[in-house]
Amino acid sequence: MAWSSFALALLGMFIGIINLEQLLSVKGYYAVTALFLTMSSFVLQKTVRDNNDDEPLQPVENKFEEL
Repeated sequence: MAWSSFALALLGMFIGIINLEQLLSVKGYYAVTALFLTMSSFVLQKTVRDNNDDEPLQPVENKFEEL
Protein backbone atom coordinates (compact mmCIF):
# COMPACT_ATOMS: atom_id res chain seq x y z
CA MET A 1 0.00 0.00 0.00
CA ALA A 2 2.81 2.41 0.87
CA TRP A 3 4.76 1.58 -2.29
CA SER A 4 1.72 2.01 -4.50
CA SER A 5 0.83 5.38 -2.95
CA PHE A 6 4.45 6.47 -3.30
CA ALA A 7 4.50 5.44 -6.97
CA LEU A 8 1.22 7.25 -7.65
CA ALA A 9 2.48 10.42 -5.95
CA LEU A 10 5.74 10.30 -7.91
CA LEU A 11 3.89 9.69 -11.16
CA GLY A 12 1.48 12.53 -10.45
CA MET A 13 4.35 14.88 -9.69
CA PHE A 14 6.12 14.11 -12.95
CA ILE A 15 2.88 14.38 -14.95
CA GLY A 16 2.43 17.80 -13.39
CA ILE A 17 5.99 18.78 -14.32
CA ILE A 18 5.49 17.58 -17.90
CA ASN A 19 2.23 19.55 -18.23
CA LEU A 20 3.78 22.68 -16.71
CA GLU A 21 3.76 25.55 -19.18
CA GLN A 22 7.29 26.77 -18.55
CA LEU A 23 10.64 26.61 -20.29
CA LEU A 24 12.31 23.23 -20.59
CA SER A 25 15.07 24.42 -18.24
CA VAL A 26 12.47 25.15 -15.53
CA LYS A 27 10.88 21.74 -16.02
CA GLY A 28 14.33 20.12 -15.82
CA TYR A 29 15.13 22.02 -12.64
CA TYR A 30 11.90 20.85 -11.02
CA ALA A 31 12.44 17.26 -12.17
CA VAL A 32 16.02 17.10 -10.87
CA THR A 33 14.98 18.73 -7.60
CA ALA A 34 12.14 16.22 -7.19
CA LEU A 35 14.49 13.29 -7.83
CA PHE A 36 17.06 14.69 -5.40
CA LEU A 37 14.40 15.15 -2.72
CA THR A 38 13.10 11.61 -3.27
CA MET A 39 16.56 10.02 -3.10
CA SER A 40 17.60 12.07 -0.07
CA SER A 41 14.48 10.95 1.80
CA PHE A 42 15.42 7.30 1.12
CA VAL A 43 18.99 7.93 2.29
CA LEU A 44 17.76 9.70 5.43
CA GLN A 45 15.38 6.85 6.26
CA LYS A 46 18.15 4.27 5.75
CA THR A 47 20.61 6.27 7.87
CA VAL A 48 18.14 6.63 10.73
CA ARG A 49 17.30 2.92 10.56
CA ASP A 50 20.97 1.88 10.46
CA ASN A 51 21.88 4.17 13.36
CA ASN A 52 19.02 2.74 15.38
CA ASP A 53 20.13 -0.82 14.58
CA ASP A 54 23.74 -0.05 15.57
CA GLU A 55 22.89 1.08 19.08
CA PRO A 56 23.49 -1.72 21.57
CA LEU A 57 20.50 -2.86 23.52
CA GLN A 58 20.79 -1.55 27.03
CA PRO A 59 18.54 -2.51 29.91
CA VAL A 60 16.12 0.11 31.12
CA GLU A 61 17.06 1.31 34.57
CA ASN A 62 14.37 1.30 37.18
CA LYS A 63 14.47 4.82 38.60
CA PHE A 64 12.16 3.92 41.46
CA GLU A 65 14.80 1.66 43.03
CA GLU A 66 17.04 4.67 43.68
CA LEU A 67 14.41 6.31 45.90
